[in-house]
Amino acid sequence: MGVFGADMPAKGRFVLAIAPIWANLSGQLIGTQSVSSQYIVANTPWWVDPTKKLRLVPQNIALAAQTGVISYGLTDDLAVVITASIAEKRLEALTFKGPSGITPLGRSYPDTFGLSDFTTSAIYKVYQDPVHRVQVNLGFAYPFSFNTARFDLLQADGTVPNIRAFYGMQPGSGTFDIMPGVVYAGNIDKWSWGLSYRARLPLARNSQNWRFGDLHEYNGWVGYTPIPSVTATFRVNGATQSQISGFDPEITGRAVPTNPAFYGGQRVELFGGGVLNGKLVGYDAASIAFEAGLPVYQNLNGPQIKKNWQAGFSFRLRI
Repeated sequence: MGVFGADMPAKGRFVLAIAPIWANLSGQLIGTQSVSSQYIVANTPWWVDPTKKLRLVPQNIALAAQTGVISYGLTDDLAVVITASIAEKRLEALTFKGPSGITPLGRSYPDTFGLSDFTTSAIYKVYQDPVHRVQVNLGFAYPFSFNTARFDLLQADGTVPNIRAFYGMQPGSGTFDIMPGVVYAGNIDKWSWGLSYRARLPLARNSQNWRFGDLHEYNGWVGYTPIPSVTATFRVNGATQSQISGFDPEITGRAVPTNPAFYGGQRVELFGGGVLNGKLVGYDAASIAFEAGLPVYQNLNGPQIKKNWQAGFSFRLRI
């Protein structure tokens, strides 16, 4: 489920899909070391004025994204894919009292919602034999996403102004990105396997003068089909991303996520899931895939909130 370009629609056929995903983040890391909120506000300088310390630390972030997909087989070896996504992000933030110290003042619970991504991609099959196949893909993300969301947030002086949301809380990035990738897949009898690579590379900063760091993502997976139409899957995902480049002058408060340097890092996650084909109920055109996983390694540019888990499913219909 989590590998782009692994499947291609047949020539002259459409595949429609919806794919909701949920994730949760909590706790703070500096590199691989866990740190407390009190340690952060006592020791981490504010990047705008290093003589002052931070006063706000995220405690929990709940993410929900819904992606719609339309793909079409132009030929036996070439397919095009269009995706559109919306995202909702809910934050629990802890604010500390006054200009310094480790006395908590209170918590805020703001959220953001909006268009996340609109992408177009092409997938081309460069090689196939009875066991192996190799496919390359090239995609583009467009700056239609919403990256100026605002929310109400408790400040160290007790006020609750309406401010521009942090970089990671924005529904989208507002940048034009190129997304190259390659997939190798194989299968023999009941077993299937594969490797993939895909990057997301912003080509320029958005109109607010920032862009996310280059993202490189790797996958390795294996599948086993104990009975026809039922496949169990296991996937290893590794990702590395650099820091944010530039900064939005409206995102400069004394909070951990306002610092562009506190984004990116490395992460390794393990996922288990499965695919159920509609043949089970006499409807071969439909299938359902599901997957859930958690990180086993995180090395983050921080302090930065860490990921706890991710889960999702997709419903696909061939027409």
